[in-house]
Amino acid sequence: MSRLTKPYDGITRYAGVPTEQTTGRLHYNENLYGPSPKCLETLKETTMTDLYLYESTAKEDLIEALSKKLGLPEENLFLNNGSAENLKSIISVIARPGDTVMLPDPGWSYYFGLADYRFLKIVKYQIAEGETKCNHDVANIRAMIEKYDPKIALIASPAMPTGNKMADEELEDLIRSYPNTLMLIDEAYYGFAEYTLDIRRLIETYDNVVFSRTFSKYYGLANLRIGYGFCSAALKKVLWLDMPLHRLPHIVKRMAIAALEDDEYYDDVRIKILRARKKFSDALNRLDGVQVLESDTNFVYIRLVGYDVDRVQRVVNEHGYLIRIFVGNAEKHLRVTIGTEEMMDELTEILLPAIQAAKL
Repeated sequence: MSRLTKPYDGITRYAGVPTEQTTGRLHYNENLYGPSPKCLETLKETTMTDLYLYESTAKEDLIEALSKKLGLPEENLFLNNGSAENLKSIISVIARPGDTVMLPDPGWSYYFGLADYRFLKIVKYQIAEGETKCNHDVANIRAMIEKYDPKIALIASPAMPTGNKMADEELEDLIRSYPNTLMLIDEAYYGFAEYTLDIRRLIETYDNVVFSRTFSKYYGLANLRIGYGFCSAALKKVLWLDMPLHRLPHIVKRMAIAALEDDEYYDDVRIKILRARKKFSDALNRLDGVQVLESDTNFVYIRLVGYDVDRVQRVVNEHGYLIRIFVGNAEKHLRVTIGTEEMMDELTEILLPAIQAAKL
């Protein structure tokens, strides 16, 4: 093995769960209602020049639309090829090999893959599990920052797989208290719950915070790979060093703009997801030893005490629905995407007897 490849011995590339089927996909947290029909209509406007010319005008239409939608100056906004690339770009620019990065436990395994290939030291903070909802253990986060002085603290809010947001005042207190640590706020699941954070004031006040979002989840455009984010103008100049050389495809950006403009469609989808989530959660919570933990997202995290969780997953998969298992507090949990109400009703009919038959 050469000196060029030896440092990477044992480091593997993150990959999602390979999935051939296109139905029953409750394991990827996709928005199964799909995007606004207006997104597809934009394809009718596509011309040959959209395909063979680089976009080179000074005007950036999607940045302009996001600025208007969010009430943020254009100088604070950036685009990337999905939120996963946001995270990769930010970590690549800010952290150097040997630096410490703080990641949530439990959390998305992609975070850990990024840290590994950048040769970063990883410390974990806890997502605590309460009786009915998970929460960010802020005391633990503060203790870890003070002990390890991380270059980056990645705060997933809402968190995955636990589904909980961090309180506004707790988040700002962390940003204010640790100016030498970049607070990287992963808001991939923004949109499914009430949002009161004053993002403009935060990025105009602090240089050590950056927010990452995506059109994949709430807007249902996962396969188009549209990520965006915002931070102070000074920090954006630094992060811009690792953003895409060429802009996102103009065709893709037109679909994103169409999504931003269709509030009526997405408000309706959100209401349907929340209604289906409550109905599904209420049904499962009637079982002894089962708790669907309260969620701020389009998925739920399910604690099963005294059940064979692997067996439950197998039975559900055999019926054509894909769900995930995650480990939190040394126990296996199910994570289930909330699909349409019809899907969730069918899943409930499968899942209730599957759980009861898996009692230890």
